[in-house]
Amino acid sequence: TMSIHFVIDSASDILPDEAVRLGVTVLPLTVTFNGTTYRDSVDLSHQEFFEKLASSKELPTTSQLPPADFADCFESLVAAGHDVVVITVSSKLSGTCQSATIAAADYSGRIFIVDSLSAAIGQRVLLMRGLELAEEGRTAAEIAATLDEEKTRLRVMAVVDTLEYLKKGGRISAAVAIAGTVLSVKPAIEICDGLVSMAGKARGNRQAN
Repeated sequence: TMSIHFVIDSASDILPDEAVRLGVTVLPLTVTFNGTTYRDSVDLSHQEFFEKLASSKELPTTSQLPPADFADCFESLVAAGHDVVVITVSSKLSGTCQSATIAAADYSGRIFIVDSLSAAIGQRVLLMRGLELAEEGRTAAEIAATLDEEKTRLRVMAVVDTLEYLKKGGRISAAVAIAGTVLSVKPAIEICDGLVSMAGKARGNRQAN
């Protein structure tokens, strides 16, 4: 049987040492601070990201993975005899899924793209489920089809201190952001149908949680 290899992008927050332990490939999106570009979790740790965020005058920008990054990855994995399941950050938040789809066109029947319609821990949940299905002996096509069906039942919620960064990054509307700016109000957000939306707001962290 074909061995199955999973590829995920760094929006999943799966760190390099964990990727090695799980036997998966994490492709890094890039983050640009004040004209300097870093590969997420490769040149810039999460800790360093938040330190730079606190000290930087300008908000950083992120870039989707280009098709070439996926193409290089796919070429080596397919040559090594793997079928590939790719789990990307929501196509409604990034062009990364589109890049993966473009690169996969050359490898008919070998590479299967799952648009997580989620991010962060949502992508992780799908990856862990995919690894479980691979252990059960499912094919890459079966795994992708199962994840596509099961992702509709995935709900990701978070409490954030501020909606400022989501607003500046264009991930949430200004009107929604204003609703969360009152002092001591902690907005709860969710990823719903692939987009970030406001789930509610509460006074203080305890009520929000």
